[in-house]
Amino acid sequence: MRHPQSPDGRALHRPTWRQGLLAAGLAALLIDAAAAADAAPATGLSEQERAGREIYLQGRSPSGASLSARIGMGGLELAGASVACGNCHGEDGRGRPEGGVLPSNIRWLELSKPYGHHHADGRRHGPFDEHLLQRAVMAGLDPDGNTLDGAMPRYAMSAKDFAALASYLKKLEALLDPGLSTEVIRIGTLLPLSGRFAALGESLQTLWTAYFGSLNQRGGIHGRRLELVVEPWPADNAAARARARDWLAQGDVFALLAPLAAGIEAELSDAATAAQLPVIGPLTLFPEDTRASNSFVFHLLPGVTELAQVLAQHAAQELQLTQRPIALWHPASQAGQARARSLEASLRAAGWRTPLAVPFPARDAAHDAHDALAAALKARDVAAVLVLGTGADLAALAAGAARIGWAPHLLVPGPLAPRAIVDLPLAFRDRVTLAYPTAPHDQRDAALLAYAALMPERAAARGDPPSQRAAYAAGLLLVDALQRTGRDLSRRKLIANLEAVQGFDTGLMPALSYNADRRIGAMGGYLLAVDLDKKSLRPMGGYLRLP
Repeated sequence: MRHPQSPDGRALHRPTWRQGLLAAGLAALLIDAAAAADAAPATGLSEQERAGREIYLQGRSPSGASLSARIGMGGLELAGASVACGNCHGEDGRGRPEGGVLPSNIRWLELSKPYGHHHADGRRHGPFDEHLLQRAVMAGLDPDGNTLDGAMPRYAMSAKDFAALASYLKKLEALLDPGLSTEVIRIGTLLPLSGRFAALGESLQTLWTAYFGSLNQRGGIHGRRLELVVEPWPADNAAARARARDWLAQGDVFALLAPLAAGIEAELSDAATAAQLPVIGPLTLFPEDTRASNSFVFHLLPGVTELAQVLAQHAAQELQLTQRPIALWHPASQAGQARARSLEASLRAAGWRTPLAVPFPARDAAHDAHDALAAALKARDVAAVLVLGTGADLAALAAGAARIGWAPHLLVPGPLAPRAIVDLPLAFRDRVTLAYPTAPHDQRDAALLAYAALMPERAAARGDPPSQRAAYAAGLLLVDALQRTGRDLSRRKLIANLEAVQGFDTGLMPALSYNADRRIGAMGGYLLAVDLDKKSLRPMGGYLRLP
C-alpha cells in the first residue's frame, strides 16, 4: 500500500501505537518538568476608565459601593452584577436585538450626535450629554423626557461610579483589546528556544511562521494580519513561572497559542486569569480538571488525570473491580498527593469500595523498597495499581510482585508508560492496560498533507511530531474561532465562540467540543493492552468517552 506524499515527496506515515509509546520529545520534557515540579487593567485606560469598564461589564463598583437596579413593571430590584450594561448593549456598546428587546447603541458618538435619535418604535429625542445620560441610567428618561422601555434597568449608583461609567463609554468605541489593532492580531506563544528541547521550540516557531504566513497571503482574518510573538521558555522552572507571569501581565498579545506549560500549569492559569487572556492548546500532561476549569484556558486533549479516569472506568465496567481495593500510585509531591485525593473522592462517589492513595518510594529509598511495597499491597488484597504521575518504577514493582506471586492489574496512562513496559514479567500477561488520548487512525490524509506543506522536512525531523501535530491542531481551532467571531473582535467574544465549539474536526485527533463548564475538547481515550509475549500493544476497542 502506498502512503500519501507531501508536496516535497515525503511519505506521510501515521505513527503506530508502538511509536506512540516510544515517542521522546515532548513526553520527556513534560515528564522532566512535572517531576521538578477580576478584570485586568485594559491597556490605555485611566484609573477612572478602568473602574467604568468594571461597572459596564461586571455590574459592580470597584470601590465596593452599592450598585443595584430595578427592572420591569414591578420594579424588581436586582444586584448590578445581574444586569450589567454589557449584558444587553454588548461588550462593544453597539447593542444586539435579543428576545424581542432592541438595546440601543450607547457608544458616545452615537449618543451625542447633534441631530438626535429616531428609534424604531417611533420615539424621538435630542442628543445626550453627560447629565442627560445620568438621568436615563438612573431614572429611565430620554433627553426629551420620554420613558425608556421597561426592559432598561433603572440603576442606583454613586455619582463617582456614574462618572467612571460615563468616562468609559466615551472611550469605548476607540478601545480594542490588547494585542489587537485595526490591521493586526498578535498571537503569542511560549517555547523553548535553547537547551535540550530547543529543536522542539524551533520547529513550532517554524510551523507558526509558515501557517500564519499562508493565512496572511490569503487576506488574514477578516482583513487583519496574524503576527506571531514568541517568548523564550526558560529551562529552569522557577524562571519559567516568573517569566510567564510577567510576560502575560504586559498585555501585548491577543491570545496565547500552544505554549509550553510543563511544570508551570498553575502559574500560566493564574496569569491568564489575571490578564483575561485566552490560551488555546497548552502543551502539558496535566490540564486542569474540567469541573473546576479556568475559563480562559482551552485544552485540546486529556492529560494524566483524565486518562486515569478512563482506566478506572474500564476497571469498573469491564474488570468488575469496584469491590476490591485499588491502589492510586502517585508521586509524593504536593501536586501528586492532591491528584490522588481528587481521584480517590471521585472513585468513592462512583461506587468504589476501597481506593487507596499510595505514594511512590522515595528516590533514595533502599533497593528493596518496591519489594516491601508489593508485599504491603498484596497483604491488603489490592487488585489493581493505577499510576497517577511521573516517577513510577513499574519494572521494579512488577519484579517484586512477581517474586511473591502477586499480579495485580497495572493501569497506566499512555504518556507515562516506559519503554520497559513491554518487558514486564510474564506473570502480568493480559493484566497491563494503557490509555492514550489519540489513535493513529485519528490522523487523516488531508490534514497530514496540509500539515506537511507547512513543516519543512528538517524541522519535522528535529522536533517532536506528536507535539507538533497537537500544536497545529490548536492553531486550526484558534483560526476557526477567530473567523467565526468576525471583524468585531474581542477576547470575550473569542471565548464565547470557543465555548460554542461542538465536534470540531482537526483531522488529527478526536473531535473537539466545549461549553461553559468544559475546557478539555476531547474528553476520553483509547485503551490498549500490552502483549508481553509479542512485546507489542493491542487496541481494545474504540474511543471511550468520559461523562
